[in-house]
Amino acid sequence: MLRHAKFFLIFLLVYPFYGYALEIEREEILQRPSRPYVEHIFLEQELISAYFEVTRFDEYKNLIPSIFSMPEQPLCRVIINNFYKMESAPPYLEAVVQILVKFKRPQSGDEIPAWHYLGLSVTSEEALWGRIGGYPKVLRKVTFENHGKTYIGISYARDGNTPALKLALELKKRRPTRDEKKFLDFVSPIPGLTIKDGRAINRGAIGGGKYSIYELENVAPQIWNIKFGDCTIEYPTDHHNYLSRLGIGKFITGYWLKQKYRYKIQYKEE
Repeated sequence: MLRHAKFFLIFLLVYPFYGYALEIEREEILQRPSRPYVEHIFLEQELISAYFEVTRFDEYKNLIPSIFSMPEQPLCRVIINNFYKMESAPPYLEAVVQILVKFKRPQSGDEIPAWHYLGLSVTSEEALWGRIGGYPKVLRKVTFENHGKTYIGISYARDGNTPALKLALELKKRRPTRDEKKFLDFVSPIPGLTIKDGRAINRGAIGGGKYSIYELENVAPQIWNIKFGDCTIEYPTDHHNYLSRLGIGKFITGYWLKQKYRYKIQYKEE
């Protein structure tokens, strides 16, 4: 009991604002999953990913844990992910809200941009084991709909009926503009970082390898299928909702992506 209390205190010091996500509460993130651990090996998935400016910089700064710092360009990324084919562990969906931060590597002193996870809702008990690695995961209803030229992802509140966010992407025929490509070249290599025992853990990036993300379909069409579009986002006006606190502003760029590739989430301490 004492050990748990000590861990809880450390957790609060590192994450001073947990409890203000998509109805996430501190106690929920600390709970041990009820089902046995299953290694997650992914085979196929599709997702909507969208980038937005934010308008409430003071709130943004308050949501950054102490091991990170404020970036020059505050940004929010929202992802609805459908892991519909797995080698191990059940298929599931997830909704992710991230903000851009800066992180100084303790060994080298180098400062890098990173995505910090604010909210992360999943639809399977097994996926909750990511909490052990620092993901702020909670069990919620998440849906992913394909309407031909429109993709819609919805993450629901605890009651299972009230949308906590609704992300819709309307496909467009044109390729990304020069400004969009420049932006994607900047953000795609940026890794997502979780925090475990006060240390930052690198969870990899969506894109950002040898090729730009908008080139991947031409390079390996058997693996990648990517279509760009315009995104709209809806969320309740509620201080307990991260998107509401951030004040989501101008849409920058977004895409639908389908991937057929076997992988596991990487784990690398920064």
